[in-house]
Amino acid sequence: MEAKLRFSLADTSGQVKSMGEANAQLGTEELVLVPSAGAPLSIALRDVVSIEEMEYRILVQLRPSGSLMLFNAGLKHEDLVRALYRSVNELEMKDLLMDERLLKQGVPGEAELIGPAGTKHIGKCETRLYETALIVMPERGGLVRCRYGEVESVAVEDYRLVVSMESGDRLRLSKLGREIDPLRKGIMDGASAITSAALDMVRDAFPGAEPSGALKAAQLLKDGRTAQRREVEQACPGLWASLEGKLSTYGIGDELGHLSSTSGTDVLRIGMKRPLHAKEEPDYIFFLVPIYSPDRSKGGNALAFEASSSEEQGRATYFFRIWGRDEYRSMPAENMMGQADDFSKRVAKGLEAVNFRREPIYLSEADLFTPERARYRYAVMRIPELRLLRERFIGRIMHSSPEQWKQDVASLLAFNVAQKDDLAVWKRSMEAQGP
Repeated sequence: MEAKLRFSLADTSGQVKSMGEANAQLGTEELVLVPSAGAPLSIALRDVVSIEEMEYRILVQLRPSGSLMLFNAGLKHEDLVRALYRSVNELEMKDLLMDERLLKQGVPGEAELIGPAGTKHIGKCETRLYETALIVMPERGGLVRCRYGEVESVAVEDYRLVVSMESGDRLRLSKLGREIDPLRKGIMDGASAITSAALDMVRDAFPGAEPSGALKAAQLLKDGRTAQRREVEQACPGLWASLEGKLSTYGIGDELGHLSSTSGTDVLRIGMKRPLHAKEEPDYIFFLVPIYSPDRSKGGNALAFEASSSEEQGRATYFFRIWGRDEYRSMPAENMMGQADDFSKRVAKGLEAVNFRREPIYLSEADLFTPERARYRYAVMRIPELRLLRERFIGRIMHSSPEQWKQDVASLLAFNVAQKDDLAVWKRSMEAQGP
């Protein structure tokens, strides 16, 4: 849409850099301000952090450049607010869902989110169903994303659809009309498909699994979740050994053995993930190994992650700092295991949120703002677990040879405990850090 208005563009310190009258032209990926005098200004919608209404003014916070104030739009103010939210939300959905197919078009209605802190009124919105999640797009507000793997139940209460999540939050959708039952069925089908995919992966990895055990393991490992050996064996005896066998088949069994021996702990986790387009790619099998020691002089304070779906793939092991480097030196030994395991689960959640793409983890801030990587900017802004991975990223080790890989692991772990700067990243050479 287009609207004549006034604008004020400020930097991060609040200093106004440009202001005046302009014709605002809102597109799918940018807002262009054409001033009555001077060159046009292009504002990338991927740079929008938040939108706030302030007495017929619209404050748009931008990353990393500062803020934009839009005002004096007259009768087009309401339309501009709605269109701006919609354009930003559409772009965010495209980027965050990482190529997921739309299964059900938007259903208009109203929504509210009920959680421990109270009720958040979302207001008018539309609900869409994708392959792994339902998305609520408010008319005035940011997206609400509910992953099917976290849905506990879906019920109709007083002509409203109530989606209860494992977190304790409840999404209540109203004024759905005849779409209430199709929408309920679509959400239930999505949740069922997530469990079915996990069950298929369990059976593929361990054909001899008992039906009840396979189902328990599927619930444990669905949607890219991970589990420790004792959890897997309790759910489905024999599955853990089969998963380790799969890792060996994929060519990373020796790496798991080496990292486990280096760790000296029994809190490693294994997980499975079926790609969105399962017919095009084989399943992922991946592991997370925390490496730490009460002897702080030893290399450690790192979580190793690796995934592979075939031995033909180029592979790399990724390492993340579990604690702050100063914090690690004084961390009570009795607290280490629990905190390291909690961090492993958070890493798995962040990886699942971006469908196990690695680029958003190791790209520099400068690379995030290149056109070809722009889609990852929303993921970094909107997914706390992904920001955590970027903050804690130590380095990645490419598989050039088994001997070189082991030497690099030892080098990285020693580097990590010797460093005092939490932002320091290990690099053997530019070749070792290449794509």
